[in-house]
Amino acid sequence: MNDLTTWASTLVSAVDADNLARPETSCRDARTPRALAGAPADILDHVALVYEDFQRCSALPLGRLRSDTVAHRLTVHEDGGNILVARMVVPGGPWPGHYGLEAVAFTAERAVMPGAFPPCEDRGQVLTFGRIMAASKAYTARASGGAVLFPEQLAVTERPARQSFGVVFLDRLTTLFRDRVLPLIDDRHEGMHAFPLRTLRQLAFLAHEWGHRQGPGAEPAVPARSRRLAAVIAELRADLEALAMLETCSETWAPWAAGVLIADRIAREAWLRRPQAQVDAIAARHLLALLLHHRAVTLTSDHRIVLHLGQATSFLHQELRTVRRVVEELSSGETKAVDRYLSKCGWAVTDRATCYRELEQPIARYLGYQASMKETTSA
Repeated sequence: MNDLTTWASTLVSAVDADNLARPETSCRDARTPRALAGAPADILDHVALVYEDFQRCSALPLGRLRSDTVAHRLTVHEDGGNILVARMVVPGGPWPGHYGLEAVAFTAERAVMPGAFPPCEDRGQVLTFGRIMAASKAYTARASGGAVLFPEQLAVTERPARQSFGVVFLDRLTTLFRDRVLPLIDDRHEGMHAFPLRTLRQLAFLAHEWGHRQGPGAEPAVPARSRRLAAVIAELRADLEALAMLETCSETWAPWAAGVLIADRIAREAWLRRPQAQVDAIAARHLLALLLHHRAVTLTSDHRIVLHLGQATSFLHQELRTVRRVVEELSSGETKAVDRYLSKCGWAVTDRATCYRELEQPIARYLGYQASMKETTSA
C-alpha cells in the first residue's frame, strides 16, 4: 500500500490547493484531475470515475462540480486500496469551505452483523469498515467530521436510486467517542470499560444499521423538499429499533453498546454545526429531548452524564410505536406526517425542511457548551 499512500498524499495536496483557488477557476484548470495521473493500477477504476465527473463539468467553476459518476458507480474494493474524490455537500470540516472538494484514500473490509442480532434484510445495501490512509484537510480538520462516506453526502444532479457504497471509518468514530464523549460519562458506567471501546463502538454502529433495515423505507418515495425530514425520522427509528433490540439481547456487551449509541448521539452528534439542517443533529437532539423529558439522563455533581437505561425502556418502546406509525404514513404518501410529529414534539419546521428547537434544560446547555469547547480546541 506504500505506492498508494505516496500517490494519494500528492493527490490530497492538489485537492487542498484547489479548495483555495479563485472562485472563477474551472474544473478543467483544477490541479486535482492532473494529480490523478500515475495512480496505482488497482484503483484505476476509481480514478476513471473522477475523471468523468471533472470532464463532464469541464467548463464549470469548481464550486459547481457535480460528482454523479462517483456517487452512482463507485464500488469499494474490500481486498485492496480505494480512492474517492468528489465534491461533498456535507464536508468533514470548515476548512477551506470554498468548494467542499474532498479526497480520501482508504482500505476497507465488509461489515458483518453480529450473530447475536436477529436476522435482517440487507436490501442490497453495501456497508464496509474503512481505514483512512490519506485525506484532504477539510475532511479531517474537524473533531466531529470525516467518519463516514455515503453517496448522499456528495453533490449530484440526480440522486442515486440505491446506495452504491457505504464506508464507516471505525477508528475515526472510536477516537471521536474517546475524546469527545467518554470524558463526560460517569464512573458508574465503568462496566463499559470491560470491553474494548472500538468493539463497543462497532457494535453500536451495527445496531443502528440493523435498525435501519427494519420495516419500510419511506425516504426514497417522498418529494425532494421533504427528504431531509424523512431522513430524520429514519435516523430516529433506527436508533429506537436498535435500542429495543439490544434490550432483549442476552450478550453481556448489549447494554454497554446501547449506552455508547445513546451517549454518542446526545453528547456529540446533537451539537454538530448547523444543527437545524443536519439530519443526524436533529435526530440526536430529539432523542436527547425525549431522555430529558423522562429523566433518563442526569448530571452528577461533578458534571458527568448518567444514563438510566432501565428507566428509559418503557417510553422508548412507546416512542418507537409512534415513529413506526409516522413511517407507515410516509410510505402511504402522507408527506406531512413528519412535520406533524416534530411540530407536536416542540420543533419549529420551516418549508425548507430545517428544524429549530432550543433545549433549555441545564444538562442540554452543559453538553452544548462542552461540545463547543472541544470544537474550538480542535480548530
